[in-house]
Amino acid sequence: MAGAIASRMSFSSLKRKQPKTFTVRIVTMDAEMEFSCEVKWKGKDLFDLVCRTLGLRETWFFGLQYTIKDTVAWLKMDKKVLDHDVPTEEPVTFHFLAKFYPENAEEELVQEITQHLFFLQVKKQILDEKIYCPPEASVLLASYAVQAKQVKVGRKNYPLEFFCILLASPSSVCLVS
Repeated sequence: MAGAIASRMSFSSLKRKQPKTFTVRIVTMDAEMEFSCEVKWKGKDLFDLVCRTLGLRETWFFGLQYTIKDTVAWLKMDKKVLDHDVPTEEPVTFHFLAKFYPENAEEELVQEITQHLFFLQVKKQILDEKIYCPPEASVLLASYAVQAKQVKVGRKNYPLEFFCILLASPSSVCLVS
């Protein structure tokens, strides 16, 4: 019986049975997610899925970045995901990052998740010294971070070292002796 079924199936029908999905890993500034993507998906399909999962409506600032051979590139929304020069091993990793920065963040970043993602990315870029931030501004930013944290966890008296830990500033910026 099995031989009869196998004889009816030609080689070309077996060839068409390739996987129709692949796994992607999306890395945000504070989380990692994995999705199963259809082979036919364009960049916009994957991007929209990530934004829906995050609950993000202010999508125009963000993009999906990938690295291939020490080169950083952005996923094009109108091109199939697998038509990009992405790594072939699964899961294919993309970084969900701010691609564009607003002129006036206070007015243009309305949603809390958008503000949070921007804060984490700018913080990392300052710490990685990709963005210069004078020591005085670092202390001010750390104080804002502590104020925001106090609202979430309740009022506490934080030692001065907490500013440095929260911002994870280099010791040259911290004012602790």
